[in-house]
Amino acid sequence: MVKSLRLISWFAVLNLPLALYYSTFFAPDFNKSSAGVLVTFAAAAIGLFFIYFLLGGLIFLFVPALLKKTWGNGFIFYSVIIALLLQIVLAVDAHVFSLYRFHVNLAMLDLFVNGGGQIISFSTATILSIVLEVAVLLFFSAAAVILSFSFAQNARKVIYFVIIAIALYLGANLVHAFASAKAVLPITEIANRLPVYKPLTMNSFLIKVGYITEEDIANRKVHVGQSGFFKYPKEKLQYAPVEKKLNVLWLAIDTLRYDAFTKDIMPNAYAFSEGGYVFNDHYSSSNSTRGGIFGLFYGLPPSYWQVALSAGIPAAIVQATRDKNYALGVFTSATVFKPEFHNTVFVGEKNLRPQSEGNTVFERDADAINDFAEFLGKRKADNKNFFSFIFLDNVHSTAIPEGFKGPFQPSWTTVNHLALKEDTDPTPYFNLYKNSVYYADLNIKKILDLLKDNGYDENTVVVITSDHGEEFNDNGDNFWGHNSNFTNAQIKIPLIIKWPGKGHGSVDMTTSAYDLTATILPEVFGVTNPISDFSIGQNLFNLKPVNYVLCGSYLENAIVEKDRIVLIDELGMLRFKDKHYNDTDNTARDAHLLEAVRTFSEYLGDK
Repeated sequence: MVKSLRLISWFAVLNLPLALYYSTFFAPDFNKSSAGVLVTFAAAAIGLFFIYFLLGGLIFLFVPALLKKTWGNGFIFYSVIIALLLQIVLAVDAHVFSLYRFHVNLAMLDLFVNGGGQIISFSTATILSIVLEVAVLLFFSAAAVILSFSFAQNARKVIYFVIIAIALYLGANLVHAFASAKAVLPITEIANRLPVYKPLTMNSFLIKVGYITEEDIANRKVHVGQSGFFKYPKEKLQYAPVEKKLNVLWLAIDTLRYDAFTKDIMPNAYAFSEGGYVFNDHYSSSNSTRGGIFGLFYGLPPSYWQVALSAGIPAAIVQATRDKNYALGVFTSATVFKPEFHNTVFVGEKNLRPQSEGNTVFERDADAINDFAEFLGKRKADNKNFFSFIFLDNVHSTAIPEGFKGPFQPSWTTVNHLALKEDTDPTPYFNLYKNSVYYADLNIKKILDLLKDNGYDENTVVVITSDHGEEFNDNGDNFWGHNSNFTNAQIKIPLIIKWPGKGHGSVDMTTSAYDLTATILPEVFGVTNPISDFSIGQNLFNLKPVNYVLCGSYLENAIVEKDRIVLIDELGMLRFKDKHYNDTDNTARDAHLLEAVRTFSEYLGDK
């Protein structure tokens, strides 16, 4: 048994160097962090990854090592595979965190495995980089395992390494406990950086010894409700007759950031907007698709996702289409099953179109448009008003068809996400993005032409918007893509509305995705309830100044103000950032902050 334990210990120690390389992907900014923060992070990383490989060895290697009289080549090969798999898991999480600032989770794995390549896909360059990296991991894993077997059989002492690693881990936990009690955020944030790192807290003990008080703890935490009865809408929708029944088309381009809406990048949408309203300071409810679409339809922050999913209550605007006998047409390029929009936004819809057909994103976008054309033909036959949602996906993939020459050069032809670094020149990548938007604009024209050709352009409210933005290291902090922060690059999006009979103009007041339901339900469907019954937004044609916009991601919520961003993490702790996502000294608890926090539980109650 001693020999087997020695093997497992060496296995953990010798796999540690490569793990520590990957720990740099999780590390705080070396130039902006104090020595104390960096030392604490290093201690936590060494201890955590030592325990990771130690537990992996105990689970997968200890019993076979104990039962075998001699450790032959078969057992060595098996051990190499185990080491390789453990390293791959760590490497994947490190790359994901480096790009998006969140860890691999079940929701993400579900999207990858069950999304059919529509939600998460890789370019050829990315695949080649992955293959090369796996080869390096295999070489290192083999070397570490062979040395582990050699050292274990030669009875080399490993106990000192084990003691040091465990001591460092315990020390980091102790530092975290004191930092947590005093809300020293640069230290406590380490728990969000390292995977499955759940460090010690001992607030009860520290209260007893007088280090902190219960009031200190209470004043630093906020509660974001995620369970309870979903009180939505607060009261059953009531309707009044409308003067003229209008159709509604919501056209969303996945991952369309605000500054992509220009005359050069989107000439067709821009020309169309001249006859409608352009909202210049418009924000999504999220930096991700799930939260962005949820907020758009429900008029509520994404923090309500889980209770909406459990309750099986559709978005109020979807319920209104049923109450008023509108034909509902949903034409998404990607599946409505991942995320589970079929069980939230559109739950109960009998003839919901599940997804588009096609092997490429361009084919799927085209299929969505073709099905919309067929849908319009049916409306001419049955004379029913309609509410349609079209959701196109090529910009999300930053993709243009082979042979399509975009006007923005120099441009990449494909994206290797693993090669994106803090010093990567974003210009050719951003140009590829702009070219993909330029291509999406051609699809927008096809859809608008369909409306006109079928005689619906004069009696249809047309909304062009997005679910979230996309970042290209805009603030120099190595943020790429979305779902990683709440800066303008990731949450500020276009909003263009052309509404028959309401004129045109440019609006500079702050608006949000929540305002769409707050406008459409009373103006189109004649809903007479107070807007607060079904949305936290306001009517876009009766705007008042707002102090903040509420946003959410898979992991945290945010109160986005004009000059700062207040984050509410999983523990309920507040963190304060400026608009470039740097820590800020502006930690004032303004009066509207409490109002904002209450909104996160306003639509929860008891049965």
